[in-house]
Amino acid sequence: MKVKRGEYFAGMFFLVTFLLFVQGCNTINFPKGDYPNGELLVSADVLETILEAPGVVIIDARASGYDVSHIPGAISMKWNDYVDADSTLNSLSTLEAQLGALGLNRNMTIIIYDDTLTSWGSAGRIFWMLEYLGCTDVHILNGGWDVWVAEGRQTESSVNTLPANTFIAAVKSSYLMEKDRILKNLDNENFVVIDPREDEEYNGWTLYGETRGGHIPGAININYQWFYNNDNNTIRDYNSLKEMFESYNITTDKTVTSYCTAGIRSGLVYFTLRLMGYKDISNYDGSMYEWSADASCPMDSLENYEKLVYPAWVKQLIEGGNPGTAGSPPTYTGNKYVIVHASSLYWKGAADPNGYNRNEDYESGHIPGAIHIPLHMFDVTEPDGIYPWTRPEDGMLLEPEALKAAIEKFGITHDTMVIVYNGDKSYIGGAYRVAWALMYAGVEDVRYLNGDLALWSQIGGEIETTTNIPEPVEDFGVTVPVHPEYYASIEDIEEMIDDPDSVIGDDRSWIEYSANDESACIYDFFCVPGYIPNAKWVQNMNWYLDDISSGNNAPYGVPVTLRAYTEVQAEWAKAGISKNTRVSFYCGGGWRSSLVWYYAYLMGYENPSNFASGWYEWTWDTERPIEYYEN
Repeated sequence: MKVKRGEYFAGMFFLVTFLLFVQGCNTINFPKGDYPNGELLVSADVLETILEAPGVVIIDARASGYDVSHIPGAISMKWNDYVDADSTLNSLSTLEAQLGALGLNRNMTIIIYDDTLTSWGSAGRIFWMLEYLGCTDVHILNGGWDVWVAEGRQTESSVNTLPANTFIAAVKSSYLMEKDRILKNLDNENFVVIDPREDEEYNGWTLYGETRGGHIPGAININYQWFYNNDNNTIRDYNSLKEMFESYNITTDKTVTSYCTAGIRSGLVYFTLRLMGYKDISNYDGSMYEWSADASCPMDSLENYEKLVYPAWVKQLIEGGNPGTAGSPPTYTGNKYVIVHASSLYWKGAADPNGYNRNEDYESGHIPGAIHIPLHMFDVTEPDGIYPWTRPEDGMLLEPEALKAAIEKFGITHDTMVIVYNGDKSYIGGAYRVAWALMYAGVEDVRYLNGDLALWSQIGGEIETTTNIPEPVEDFGVTVPVHPEYYASIEDIEEMIDDPDSVIGDDRSWIEYSANDESACIYDFFCVPGYIPNAKWVQNMNWYLDDISSGNNAPYGVPVTLRAYTEVQAEWAKAGISKNTRVSFYCGGGWRSSLVWYYAYLMGYENPSNFASGWYEWTWDTERPIEYYEN
């Protein structure tokens, strides 16, 4: 039989591939896809075809669950078995002995999987360690155990082991970042440090026994969860990862390292950078445990980080509650608290027997024990609701005595700790309006739940549908307002227009700020293009929020957390806003600007105020000056 030349060479290729493969050489040609180093990421389909191939080692990197079920043939390998008491890598000789006993050598084809978010990306940590030690054919299963199980692929429960082997390391020292090298490069613009921890850790909370809270100065906060697709926890596609990295000016010509608490999540960052074709990359395995323990290592943090709480903190508050007890959350020192579910409009249905208006959004689900405060409760409005505004006073904050009475109705005194969150599925900013009004009045300890009800729900927080009726108090306890400086009046704004040392920050959308025609109008009850003279655009409210989910399976909305404060500081500096600048923020009606004002408060800015009636009040009087954007 005559064999075509193409078929002959193809056959010879596969024969040679097989023979080399049997000898343990790196010969499996994994598909690259769109990534520059796409062969590092193996699909479940591909892995299933090579489960029994000689020379292939499958590593289960999960913290638990291997004994119950795992991918056929997989051996168990936990990252923390290969570190010392400081969570840094064991000595080289110890690692060689451990990996040899496990049955590994540097020339094997190794495929690692974990359970992604549950493991904090531990497959990435082991991937980094093996490459650091000189392994040349290491891969990660895309989507890990999550995808494997979701797709109904075969599993087994029997424990697998490999014959003892000889592992001789060929260390790639540049893959391991060290503390002193970071210290030397803190001011090097071509040296990038990525912090993939969650917001609360970056901001200053110490959640895992770190000596100090905060982050390495200049570190860019890119939550490790953002590397995954949220529907199945596979790695995001090349273009979206490229766009994300480049939006932070993390380009392939930079030296890039990463750290987290103990070098696990940062191992996933290392893997993702390898996948994307970055060359000069490393993992700082000492991470925050080592850095924070050394008092000579500088750290930055959000000045008032404790005012931005996280779901687990609120859970501790509900379950423990008593200051000073083991179950009480950190920084809680009061003796009473109120959780506020703030959402938009009254539900125009029957009032309950106590006269409190019912709200459909609140009754569909809220944090246990939370009371409902409508977003406009502390504003001047028409008797039957917030819109449409038809008078100049509509949308303005209540006068002090009326504001005091309104707060007392909800059982809040000046020394009540209040935790506010957004319960509205579509609008975020208004809940900050409630927080700002309470602080202006004089509530001493107002905190905001970062991520709102949506994130609470996403992490499995209990949802309650029982209506909680607050018990009114007789006296707020102090004269309102305690903080008049938080409020900017028309007169304040007029004064600031010509003051070179003051900044008026416009946080409406760009089209509202820049358009000179009706395209600038987003409200259906008033339409005036332009902006307050000399106002600087400081980005729209949405810019201050990070979307961490597409909303799949999220009945309480899309979880969004506040953007890293270091990015906000950099943006404001462009507008001439520093920590001691007198600055007032405004939007259309003072809701979006409440969010931006709260951010200034969190960052410890000394002179921020909220022009609470915003563009609506400014433009009611047609004699007031207006400027228009010129391209």
